[in-house]
Amino acid sequence: MSLENELFHELLLKRDDLRKKNANASGREPPICSDAALQEMAQRVPTKLEDFKAIEGIGDRFVEQYGPAFLAITKKYAVTAAKGSAIDRRLAQTLRELQKKLVNISKANRLLFQPKTSKKYSFDPCVTGKGTEALGLIFGNKRVVNLCDSKSKEDAKAFKRVNEIIREVSRDQREKGAFDLYLAYPFVEGRLVGDDDFPIRAPLALFPVTLEKEGTAIKLRMDDSRDAVFNNTLLLAAMKIGGRNRPLPDNVIETYDEKNFINDLKQFYESEGMHLVFPSKKSVTEFVEYKVAEFPDYAPGDLHVVHNIVVGKYPSYSSFIQRDFDTLLSGKEINNSLADLIKDLNNEDFYSDYPMPLSDEDMKSQGVMASEKDLYYINSLNSAQENILTAIQKKDELVVQGPPGTGKSQVITGLISAAVATGKTVLMVSEKKTALDVVYSRMGTLSKFCMQIDDTADKDSFYKQLSTMLSIQPVANSVSLDAISAEIDRDIGKLTHIASEVYDEGDFGVPACSLYAMDRWLDLSDKVQYETYKRYKDNVAASLTRTDFSTIKDLHMKFANPSLINNIRDYENVLDKSPWMAFMKSDLSSYELSEMKADLERLDAEVRDLNSKGFISRLFSKGKVTRDATDLANKYFTNFSNKTIEEIKNDPVSLIDTVDDYDVFCARSTVYRGLTDLEKEYGRSVLDLSKVTKSSDATTNDEIYRFILNDHLQRFDASHKDILQELHDFDSIISNIDRNMEQKRAMTRRLMEGILSNDLRYITESKRRGDIARIVENKRKWSLNKFINRYGFELFKGIRVWLLTPEVVSDIIPMEMGLFDLLIFDEASQMYVEKGIPSIYRAKKVVIAGDHKQLRPSSLGTGRVTYDEDEDDEEEMMNGALEEESLLDLARARYDSILLNFHYRSRYEELIAFSNYAFYGGKLYVSPNIVQPERPPIEVIKVDGTWVDRHNEAEADKVVELLREFFLTRQNRETVGIITFNVSQRDLVYDRIEEYAATDPAFATAVSEEMKRFDNGEDVGLFVKNIESVQGDERDVIIFSVAYAKNEDGKLMQRFGWLNMRGGENRLNVAISRAKKKIFIVDSIEPEDLQVDGLKSDGPRILKKYLQYAKAVSDGNTPLAHSILQSFIPSRDEYADEIGSETPVMNRVYTALVRKGYTVEKNIGIGGYTIDLAVKQDNRFILGIECDSHIYSLSKDTRERDYHRQKYLESRGWHIHRVWTPGMYKNPEAEISKIVTAIEHAELAP
Repeated sequence: MSLENELFHELLLKRDDLRKKNANASGREPPICSDAALQEMAQRVPTKLEDFKAIEGIGDRFVEQYGPAFLAITKKYAVTAAKGSAIDRRLAQTLRELQKKLVNISKANRLLFQPKTSKKYSFDPCVTGKGTEALGLIFGNKRVVNLCDSKSKEDAKAFKRVNEIIREVSRDQREKGAFDLYLAYPFVEGRLVGDDDFPIRAPLALFPVTLEKEGTAIKLRMDDSRDAVFNNTLLLAAMKIGGRNRPLPDNVIETYDEKNFINDLKQFYESEGMHLVFPSKKSVTEFVEYKVAEFPDYAPGDLHVVHNIVVGKYPSYSSFIQRDFDTLLSGKEINNSLADLIKDLNNEDFYSDYPMPLSDEDMKSQGVMASEKDLYYINSLNSAQENILTAIQKKDELVVQGPPGTGKSQVITGLISAAVATGKTVLMVSEKKTALDVVYSRMGTLSKFCMQIDDTADKDSFYKQLSTMLSIQPVANSVSLDAISAEIDRDIGKLTHIASEVYDEGDFGVPACSLYAMDRWLDLSDKVQYETYKRYKDNVAASLTRTDFSTIKDLHMKFANPSLINNIRDYENVLDKSPWMAFMKSDLSSYELSEMKADLERLDAEVRDLNSKGFISRLFSKGKVTRDATDLANKYFTNFSNKTIEEIKNDPVSLIDTVDDYDVFCARSTVYRGLTDLEKEYGRSVLDLSKVTKSSDATTNDEIYRFILNDHLQRFDASHKDILQELHDFDSIISNIDRNMEQKRAMTRRLMEGILSNDLRYITESKRRGDIARIVENKRKWSLNKFINRYGFELFKGIRVWLLTPEVVSDIIPMEMGLFDLLIFDEASQMYVEKGIPSIYRAKKVVIAGDHKQLRPSSLGTGRVTYDEDEDDEEEMMNGALEEESLLDLARARYDSILLNFHYRSRYEELIAFSNYAFYGGKLYVSPNIVQPERPPIEVIKVDGTWVDRHNEAEADKVVELLREFFLTRQNRETVGIITFNVSQRDLVYDRIEEYAATDPAFATAVSEEMKRFDNGEDVGLFVKNIESVQGDERDVIIFSVAYAKNEDGKLMQRFGWLNMRGGENRLNVAISRAKKKIFIVDSIEPEDLQVDGLKSDGPRILKKYLQYAKAVSDGNTPLAHSILQSFIPSRDEYADEIGSETPVMNRVYTALVRKGYTVEKNIGIGGYTIDLAVKQDNRFILGIECDSHIYSLSKDTRERDYHRQKYLESRGWHIHRVWTPGMYKNPEAEISKIVTAIEHAELAP
């Protein structure tokens, strides 16, 4: 019985029981609810009383009277509960420490203390005389306010400041999805009550607005798509300082008018314990700028309202995450994934490369290597991505290490697909809006079933998505992937069989392909070679042909020593001449040998004397001779037999003649006795065959070795006669896998569409569907928090995929442990640990994706809620902006990780090669170039710039010149981005672009259109960013402005800023890996100008090497570029043993093709993924040729080796042909003919 049926049966019993218990005096039972209602309960599984109201036939009376009894049953069956761990004292302390990091209750927080307006983040409309008009905008008296105009001299300064604000909020909206522009009114000044002496000057209410440039004017308008809110951050600070802990109220201002607003505001704050003092006058006053020492000395609890009005950027997200921590700490349990992450926190070195990602051997031993039956996908995957999809089925926690351009979004899409296809819910979380956009786009037509929210203030987006979902009709779902997955697995099995037969070592200890690759094959159809082979077969001991390769190889090497063979020859010659020598004692001295000769001479005399006597006399004397011979044997021999005594007695003279060989024999005997039986067999075979073939010992040794290997190969051939046919079928197997995987992708999409569209019925068939539809269609929309709180039961059952930021999760998702089956973080290297905690609590399984070689969180990047960035001295900011441990860093130390190692972004390997070698040890698979572009992929452009006020005007001008040229000359609407090494240079480039646009209408139009450019929902527009904020972006063309230059005094200051920080080089890695087609580097120095010797940090050294590398590429100096790359890799042993080397095969193919007139190159590629041979035509490689033994030495995983490697290269434009060693040596003409055919087909390919 299914769980649903079990639940239905238990609900049925409960209803019947309640009917009996509530029968009236006449015995009449109340209906309570219908069977259909119970069936719907069993399907939907309510977890709170409010959920029952979504079920047809259930009303308030049922919920009030019977709801608790039924809820007790449904909660037992709820599958949202994750495996939990008790919150012990140490876990609670860790959570409290992390909670402290969330909100910086300090004067750096503009929502708590704003002493002045700032040039980038806030502006007082009173400065331009528009304060009263701005207030009228709030209360509907005005529709638009002309805030300032660049034509007015009086407004020039104001225009520049407001323009900076527009840039900042636009940048935030593009990068994080958050649009935090508000009119702040009114403000409160005073001092909070508590242990800490904390002054405040904070806005009390925030009204959403927009700022837009129209011609020369900047206009201020209300933004009706977002809610006005009270300042919950102020309430949170008051609670923390006052030592109170209570839930934060709903801070949305539903309605406001000029008449009632002040009373509503007063009531809101006083209900939270803040008593405000209002001035008698309500007119707007100018925002007075205070220095710290000038701030009024208010008493604790004095809170005075001031009618200031400021337009500015006011992010206020932290309070929701703070609320989640309060909930966590008030509970008794957290899920295991969260406990595993934060328990026993130590000061780990988060810059360390350890622990390393799982190796193939690790994954195999843990059972996480991919099998097709376990995979669901809607996009193409590579082997690493497949292993990740498999691993998360077996594990609850996993880290995905994703270097630049290695397909993190594809694997995240695959994880979502697999989860949905198996009936699970998914939450994806990232602080980067770009990351959410990319995954949403990768979902293709299925994206309409995904709810993406990057800003809860953007109600229009949420309701638009929900409206689309409500109009989707259910799709019949009868798709099964079992049969097609089984067929793919069978084909993979065939490839594995080929590998195990030809490329695994087997009992002999060496792959058959390595034997084929020897240039030592015998052609047994040749009569001479056949006779030679037969001669060896007759003379080589059978035991040697049954011995494993390692032993035979050792024997061959051992007997390559001529003295060993001579030792054996001398030993056996002595034995042939004097077999009894084998029984002589081994420790006889020279004196004893002389004595032995004398004894033998006496014995010889006795024997001669005996032989001269008559028959009778001999009979009597024979016994004495035998006794003397026996005595002699006992004296000089050991382990002798009667035969030895007879030999001594019969011919003592021959013994006398060979005693002189005793010393030689003893020396040879020591060596001989040290040999194993097999070594003795081998040595005798060498001696015997040297005589038979009249060859030298060395030649015979080589020929025996050759014979044994050939004999093994003959036996392999005899038992594998079908192997060539199997190799011949390889291409058709690959084609079949191709077709089936493509079909499976389409089937998976249909399967997912069926599942997702049918799940929406939880919303569209809810009893409350009419209420939901009315709110969706209403002009005045509910806040997301309110709507989801009311209808979350339907939404979380009906929508399986949610793409959110950490702040949105805490704002709108119920704090329920294990609510989602799978949680996926992206760009986790830039997320603070504490921001990820609430999301992890809400999940059963967690995948954390990022790259620890990229940016970590810091106050210069995506910081904590310390966001007063009005510092004028960027160097000072940098000194306080030490990088901190990220969610990825901590997870790497606690969870297993898998590395994504196929690089897709860069069209030319030069663009990513430096990153690959300098940061990833050359471990990324980077496709070699098919063609070299006319101009180098990296161009360095030198200008005569000067470093003044931390920027470089000459470089900024050159960057804009390159941008203008780019718009005029691009061929395929390529995308472009500009990266600077500091904020000052970024702002200068922005200014220059606007200045040029003001004088060039065509350029202005191009810039405007490019800034707003999207492709399938992804932001692909022009950006101008400093190096801190470019992670996650990619463009076809990247223009760098280095800005470093000599100052006005002609000195180059060796101040490297962020590069000098530990881990600063990671920023460089991010920046140099953004380009897909081209990099321009505009700089004012030579690499050698950088004095980096003796510096402790790696950043400046790597920057210098990168500039040297870029210049080498730009100048076409390939050898120098290669040498710079190799300087990052420890020297490797290039020695390749004869067995297992692909060189003979490669050389045979190379030679054959060159003889046929083709231009062929060897070992193509610098990016860590070389192709053995490539045929070149018209400066373009038309065919890549890979030798099988090389490929099989690279990977033991069938899917990667035989399928994904080739598919990866084909995806990068290569045509690939594989050469089979067995075929090359059994029928080389046929193999070369196949290559020629492949070349001809490649020539015809588009």
